[in-house]
Amino acid sequence: MKRSILAASLAAAALLAAPRADAVIPEKGSVAIFAAVGPALPFEGDYDIGFHLEGGGEYYFTNSFAVRATVAFARVGTDVSGSDATIGGLEASAVYGSRRGDWSPFVLGGIGIHTVDPPGDGPSQRLGAHFGAGTDYFLNRRTALTGQLTGRFIGSTGGRASSLVTLTFGVKYHF
Repeated sequence: MKRSILAASLAAAALLAAPRADAVIPEKGSVAIFAAVGPALPFEGDYDIGFHLEGGGEYYFTNSFAVRATVAFARVGTDVSGSDATIGGLEASAVYGSRRGDWSPFVLGGIGIHTVDPPGDGPSQRLGAHFGAGTDYFLNRRTALTGQLTGRFIGSTGGRASSLVTLTFGVKYHF
């Protein structure tokens, strides 16, 4: 009986000490930075699966709407021996998310300028669009693990499609 009273008292104290729901990150005016890595899956059949790196920041206008700037780099193998295709980009996105306890699912979409360097041709710049969805899992009030699936639709270069799907996993820190 004494243990259950002690346990109930500790649970009540923990609930009272928990931050208010409106004090949970992300909040209006907060900023976050992130970094992620994962496979790059090209639409073009002549390209092999490669890797994708990205990093960037977000600014929250509300606790559910943010704008994001991303610097991204992908490298995929080709059927040309010893050559890889690279895609680097600077992207701007609108992000809409919803906080559900420790989870925060989101969708995003935007545009970007990409430098595509296929084998046999010089690099060229292409305007592209991207759409995606993912989730953040908050480890604490400020740090989250993130996973995201994004389709990047970039015009053809060197007679091949430059579009790809990326699946990234990373970490995000809120200020």
